Amino acid sequence: MSAPDVGETLTARHAAAMLTPGLLKENIDGEAIAWASARLRQRAERRKFLIVLSDGAPVDDSTLSENGESYLHHHLPEQIRQIEAAGDIRIAAIGIGHPVDRYYGDGVMIGSPGELESTVTAVIERLLKEGT
Repeated sequence: MSAPDVGETLTARHAAAMLTPGLLKENIDGEAIAWASARLRQRAERRKFLIVLSDGAPVDDSTLSENGESYLHHHLPEQIRQIEAAGDIRIAAIGIGHPVDRYYGDGVMIGSPGELESTVTAVIERLLKEGT
């Protein structure tokens, strides 16, 4: 792996791969956050945060063909509601080139992967301040 160009971070370069045209971007977001929240609940920390990085809406051709076009778009908000209702995990999302506020009440969109590091830092700082 070569060194990052001036002004480009390693994280930004890795995140940019999510935006590669033609890359299969199939994901079951609701299932992923349910799994992540279950893992977080096993941890001893009193305060728990789940920060989701998203390249758009949930898509999985196999799931959609078996369950209908709207299944994943209903499943994700339901999973978010369950996590928020439990109250033990704060969930936030960062959309890279895509708005995430359709699904997440606490979401921000960035225009490029180069903004990721500063945005993640800002989200973490905000989440920490909210809990004090």
